[in-house]
Order: sequence, then structure tokens, then C-alpha cells
Amino acid sequence: MTTGEARDRDGVAPQGVLAGPGTITTIAGLTFAISDERGDMGPGPFGLITDDTRHLSRLQVRLDSEPLRHLGSGLLSPAVARFRSYATLADRLPDAPVECERLRQLSPGGMAETLTLRCWTPDPVRLRLEIQLDCDFADIFQVRRLAGDPGAQPGIPVGGSPGWLRFEDTGTPRATSVQLDPPPDVVDQSAAHWNVWLSRDQPWVLRIGVGAQRGSGSEEWTAIQPRTDTAGRPDVVVHSLPERLARGCLRSLTDLDALSIPDDRDGSRRLLAAGIPWFVALFGRDVLISSYQARAFRPELMLAALAALAARQGRVSDPGNEEQPGKILHEVRFGDRPWLGEGTAGGARPYYGSADSTPLFLIMLGEALRWGAPHEVLTELLPAARAAMSWLRGPGDPDQDGLIEYAPTGPRSLTNQGWKDSENAVQFADGTLARPPIAVVEVQGYAYRARRELAAVLSHLGHRAEADDLVAEAAQLRALIRRRYWRPGSDGTPGSFALALDHDKRQVDSITSNMGHLLWCGVPSQQEAEQVAVHLASPAMASGWGLRTFSAEMAGYNPISYHVGSVWPHDTVITCEGLRRYGIDDVAMRLAGDLLDALAIFDDRLPELFGGHRREPGDFPAPYPTACRPQAWAAGVPLAIVALCLGLQPDVPAGTVSLKPVLPGGLDRVEIHGIPFPSGELSIMHDGDGTKVIETPLGLRVELAAD
Repeated sequence: MTTGEARDRDGVAPQGVLAGPGTITTIAGLTFAISDERGDMGPGPFGLITDDTRHLSRLQVRLDSEPLRHLGSGLLSPAVARFRSYATLADRLPDAPVECERLRQLSPGGMAETLTLRCWTPDPVRLRLEIQLDCDFADIFQVRRLAGDPGAQPGIPVGGSPGWLRFEDTGTPRATSVQLDPPPDVVDQSAAHWNVWLSRDQPWVLRIGVGAQRGSGSEEWTAIQPRTDTAGRPDVVVHSLPERLARGCLRSLTDLDALSIPDDRDGSRRLLAAGIPWFVALFGRDVLISSYQARAFRPELMLAALAALAARQGRVSDPGNEEQPGKILHEVRFGDRPWLGEGTAGGARPYYGSADSTPLFLIMLGEALRWGAPHEVLTELLPAARAAMSWLRGPGDPDQDGLIEYAPTGPRSLTNQGWKDSENAVQFADGTLARPPIAVVEVQGYAYRARRELAAVLSHLGHRAEADDLVAEAAQLRALIRRRYWRPGSDGTPGSFALALDHDKRQVDSITSNMGHLLWCGVPSQQEAEQVAVHLASPAMASGWGLRTFSAEMAGYNPISYHVGSVWPHDTVITCEGLRRYGIDDVAMRLAGDLLDALAIFDDRLPELFGGHRREPGDFPAPYPTACRPQAWAAGVPLAIVALCLGLQPDVPAGTVSLKPVLPGGLDRVEIHGIPFPSGELSIMHDGDGTKVIETPLGLRVELAAD
């Protein structure tokens, strides 16, 4: 962090904060490796994981029975990391005479690592090198539960020859092969050993190859070609003053590359996995929201997400995995494990327990239209869109009261099925948990906006009567939401929207960030929006680093909970977009500025979530212990902030791009080059002196809103 870039309100400049236990994560396709800062793996939530199976649970280096000491480490690219460490010798103190460099490169089928030892003493030295290896074949859910627990069961190598070890998962075709060059002098059950002579002018090199296998022989996972470009064009470039937003955007684009996974139904599509390490899978709401956040940088991601989800749209009624006709999936994993019961391996039988993926699908279809999606692509997606709307009108509203509600139907169903899907996420102000069926408020807002967005697509494609019916239906739903969820204020307290309706159709009266999503959808009246904004700007909701998910004044508030008091960056930025929609720019920019301060402290990479503690002078946001980092919709936040600050609203069918720039305090200038549109690129600069349009796509008219 550059000194002064995240200066708190009393002038104290916090320094960088370590988010998590000092881990380094490399990724290639569905394979990733998590190690400590020295490059070592294990014990705990570390290892080489391929398609949700841990193929290496321990890889630790020892010199003369001692662990190495960290010098420095970092990612050279998403798939490549370098680690530098050193070792001391008892008779050579106080200097550090031996240096170790490890260069790690991941591929979709495994990992290659080169370990180089160098000696800086005048005379040769003899060392005992030990590489400890274990393989437990734990699935990703077991790995998460084993965080910090050394009790994982080690595997036992079978077969092998000099320089080659093989671990097999009993009763399955899974295996891990390890090649060591040069071969070790001694191999025992848990480690390989070398006697190494080091001289000043001759480094000693060990090459380690790890292959993750699923066949009974040497069959490896199918190789996946890494992403090499962005639809044949260079990345969008951001400059900012201070530079933290620009740096954050650059890191975000790198992280989206790292999270890019192939669609096994269409190799030309690249999708965004939800997050590393726990969610290297396709999630409906996550891929839609993160693709939307990146719309000004990579609009093609929205079309890829829509096509992939349409291809997996619900076809039948199956309570076991909550599938229903027209419904958009919650989650699907592509590994060979039946992660959610029989028949769920290899991307089969997705889980559909999400109340919001389906309306979000329709919202993003409308966004894709405005960003210039081709007529033929929209036409191809129209049957899926109509099926999704049928789900909103039918199975999604089982009691036909006009509202979307959920209740778990399968043995492994989620209790809550909005984006806040932890078991205690929907609770009353007194801490009592709501009973299902539950109708959370933001999903109703999504359902309203979904009708508006689908109407725009239908009208564009010539189905105007159908579009008009949807517009009228949306107006009725908006009135229904405002009537059923609005809670008028009293004694000087502003009104608010209830979090949900419970089993008995009672308003769940807690104050939460969910109503910020209603602003994003355009549900409240202007007067209601202004009252909501008072809550969102209050110390009970605005932590100083972002928006809390749950008011600190509620009985169940916990700043280090998953959904009941923590800060989720994507939640904050969606709310900021909603505030700007109603012209409440001061609150929007204050919250956006808080996020930029957190971004700088988190080394330009926001985690999935962090603690909701109140910001204090000289303080820093508290990392959440198991937060994904990178995570797709956290990586998308800096990109979304660029669009937010510019007030960027394109309408390619109408031939316009609207701009209404405003910057948060502490950000003096933003300049963005190469925003892609079908007919060319848009480049803009905005600072205290005004807005300058540098480049305009052919056939689009830039409309600059007055201050």
C-alpha cells in the first residue's frame, strides 16, 4: 500500500493487513495448490487439489531436520509462484549460508516444482535434504473442516521405482504420482531423503512432478487450454489518482483469469468459478453477479454465463435436488465425486436450491441487451428466459400470493436460499430465526426487475404485446412489495423494508443490507429510498470499511458471522449502485470510498467477506478466517466501482451511452481506456475539472448528465 492511500479519518495511515494464514494459491483450470509463504503444504487446509479432491496433502521441505525460514514469495501469474527461503547452519552463525528457491507451476493435470539450493560459504557444505509427502484424497468439504487440524489420515505410497512414488485411493481409481529427479538416496513411509554436497559455484537442483490421476493406469485429467486472450483484444486499462483503484482493477482482471474455468458442455465458453479454495465450481448467482460486475471490461462473460446456465436449466420436478422446470441452478461441481448424493458426479444433476438465480438470470439478459448482445444470441436465449419467467409465476410462488418463497425439500437442501444462505441468516430483530417457507425481500426486488428486463428484451425482439403484459405485471408486483414489506418509521426513526416474510407471513423486522438490493432494482419510491439511505449510512450499518450485512443494533449481530454482521464487498457495491439510481450520491460515494480504503489495506485484493467491526483510528478490517481470496464477486468489486463512479449506463439498441460521473472522497481522477462495445471502444477521463470523452464507439452517442 502506498503511504497515505488508505488514511483513516483521524489521519492515521494503517499498513497492509495479512488476510488469512499467509497462504499462496496457484490455480490452473480446476486444479489449485495452497501452501504457506515458504511453499510448504500441510497440515491444515493446504494441498494440491484437483476437481475437489486433494491429491497432495503434505509437501514439506526440511534441511538438517529443520524447516526453512521465509525470505519472500509471490505469484508470477495465476499458475506460477516463486518462494525464497533460507537455512542457517549451527557452525556458520550469524549469517544465513544456504538459500532455497522453489518455482512452482500448475497445470490442469498437476504440478511441477523446481527446488534450487545455493550455498554462499567459501567451503563446500554437506546437508541432509528431506521432502515429506502425504496424500489423503480428501474431498474439498473435508479439507475445509480440517482447517488447522493435523489429524488428517496420511496415504501410503504403493509401487514405484527410483525417483517415482505412487499414492492410490483404496477402492477408487484415483491416484497421485510423484516423480523426483534426481532420485532420493532413501525413501521411507513418509519422506524422501538426499545427501547433498553444496559448493558456492554449483547450485543443486531437484525437480518434482506431481500428477493427479483418475484412471487405474497413468490416465491423467484431461488437459485444459489456459485462457490466452480476451476475445482477441487487449484488456481495458484504468488509471486513477491515487492509483489504488487502478491497481485493484489490474489485480481483479488477473484474479478473474485465475477463476476462469471451462464449460464442459462447450469448450469455447469460459466461466467464472465462485472462489478459491472452497468454491471452484459453477454457482448460478455468483457467475451472474461477477460477470455483471465485469461488464465494462469483459461483457462477453455475461453471455457465457447466460448460455451455460440456460444449458443446465431445470427440466423436471425433483425434490431431492430442488430442480423444477425453468429454474436456474444454485451449484454444480465437475469432479468425479458424487458431492450431493448419487448421480451428482461429473457435472450431472446440479443442485437448484436458490431462490434468486432465476430472476438474476433475467436481469443479466437485459443487461446483455443494453451492452450490445447480438440479436441472434438473444433469440437463442429467449426460450430459457420464458421458462425462467414461468418458474417465477409458478413453482417459485407455490401459494400464488405473488411472492417468491423457498423451503428446503431435500435431505441436503440449504435452509436459506437467498444470497445469505447460512442457517441463521434470516432472523428477527430479537434474534429469533424465521421459519420456512420464507420470502426474502431482495428476491422480490429481483423478480420485479426481471420482469422489466425481460420486457425490454421481448420488445427488442418484436414481441411487444408480451412485453407490455410484463411491464403491467411488474408494476403490480412493485406495489405488492411496497405494501407487504414496508415498515413505517416512528418517533423520528426512518422507515425500512423488512428482511423477509416468514412461514406465517409476518414481517421479519431486522434491519439489514438486503433492502439496498431493492434500491438496485428500483422498487422503493423516492421518499422510501431516502429513508432507507438513512439506515444504510448510520453507524449501525456503515462500519467504516463497507456496509454491514446486519445492523449492529439487532440482538443477533455478530461482526465475525458469515452473514449476520460481516461486510461483503459485493453487497456494498450493489447497494451503492442502488443509491446512485435514486440520486443519493453522497451515501453511495462514502460507502464506495470505504471499500477503496479496505482494498488498499488488503493488498489490492478484497476477500469474499471481512469483519463488520467499527472502524477505529489506526485500525484495519478484520479478516474472516475461511473467506475465499480470490473470490469472483469480490474480485469484481473494483471493476464495478469504475462503472459506479462513471455512472455508466449504455443502451446500444438506442444508440446511447449515458454518463454521470462522481468520485468518492480521496479519489481525485479516474481514466479508463478501451471499454468494449460491438462498434468500437469508449475511453473517458473524469477529475475535478470535469469529464472528457477521449474515444467513442461508432454509432453511439455519449450523453453526459448535468451535475
